[in-house]
Amino acid sequence: MTNGQLPAGFQSIDTPLNLYDYEFCITNLREVPDDLDLKWLTGSYVIIEYSQLQTVPPALLRIMPPYFSLSGNPISELPPEVFEIEGLTDLGIGDTNIRELPRNVTQLSSTLTSIFVGRTNISYFWSWTDEMLGRISIRRVPRAIYAGGTTYCEDLEKILTKSANTFSAVPSPSYSSQLMDLTEAGPAGDIRAFVDCNPTVSGFSGPLYPLAAEDKQNGIHS
Repeated sequence: MTNGQLPAGFQSIDTPLNLYDYEFCITNLREVPDDLDLKWLTGSYVIIEYSQLQTVPPALLRIMPPYFSLSGNPISELPPEVFEIEGLTDLGIGDTNIRELPRNVTQLSSTLTSIFVGRTNISYFWSWTDEMLGRISIRRVPRAIYAGGTTYCEDLEKILTKSANTFSAVPSPSYSSQLMDLTEAGPAGDIRAFVDCNPTVSGFSGPLYPLAAEDKQNGIHS
């Protein structure tokens, strides 16, 4: 993409009335227009993965995507509003530079059922995450949080194998009462009913775009 910007066609005000799916993976995209929400249809799927976005563009939030992924971008901080989009069910933020989810999510989306944070440095979850645990996914995604390759899952494994007896994060009363409960971290605990620590899977838990399948089917082979 020229200068890391969307091609002119994607910035047109003449968006086709049936275009509700935007998927970009492995690009040099580094910014989107501030008024993109006036051009893309409200409720569109937005997947911009492994690109160069350093912050979450507010315009993308105003599109109110039900399926939203910014996995693989060099983003280090997330605004609370990402988790407050009504209609959003699946959120991909794995392989970013984040070390924590925002603390002050006060109006958690009632529709959010799955968060994909694999391969990040997240080591704890705030109390607001408890509200989404146990929700039924319309896509039948079995876990609420996919965290393979995170510090949190490394801690869980150490606790399970008894090579550690606590999480590495400094304890806080503001943490999740379920996901940071040591009594639930063992093999008989409930944490694994909510958190998946398996390696990420292309097209499902990271990236959400089915890159591996796409490459296998359409890639150039010698």
